[in-house]
Amino acid sequence: MVDSRLDSDRRHRLVIQPNASLSRRQALAFMGWMCVVSFGIAGLWAWQGYWMILPFAGLEMAALAGGLYWSMRHNGYREVIEVGGERITIEAGHHAPERRWSYQRAWTQVRLLEGPYRNSPTRLMLGSHGQYCVLGQCLSNAERSAVAERLRGWTNETTALR
Repeated sequence: MVDSRLDSDRRHRLVIQPNASLSRRQALAFMGWMCVVSFGIAGLWAWQGYWMILPFAGLEMAALAGGLYWSMRHNGYREVIEVGGERITIEAGHHAPERRWSYQRAWTQVRLLEGPYRNSPTRLMLGSHGQYCVLGQCLSNAERSAVAERLRGWTNETTALR
């Protein structure tokens, strides 16, 4: 998902984030419901004498909880690209900036490269002087192409607009 804004001081801001279709509240409700169903069925079988099903139901719910945690952790990933004045700044991380790149606007290149194989996803790269960062890995090929065109337009704008 891509969100674009133009600040009051003529700075373009682009936020790239995964399509987080499941909220934390929904994930907890889903996990609770699955525990009720799984342990309910396991309890019925344990009552019939097949008590060994209980540890396996617990392992199954632990695996589901781990998968939900991993999925929800990646939903907090953001890439923020700011284009304004003479600099282009990129910050990326989970819930807070973990990595930061800064390039001179006049020298920055936007590259959209094909993958090594026929069905491989494209790669969106931004940088200059041999230093590039890969952006938009959570986007589809069409979204990556649209972001590349938007960034090319922003990097080629004249700085007289400030």
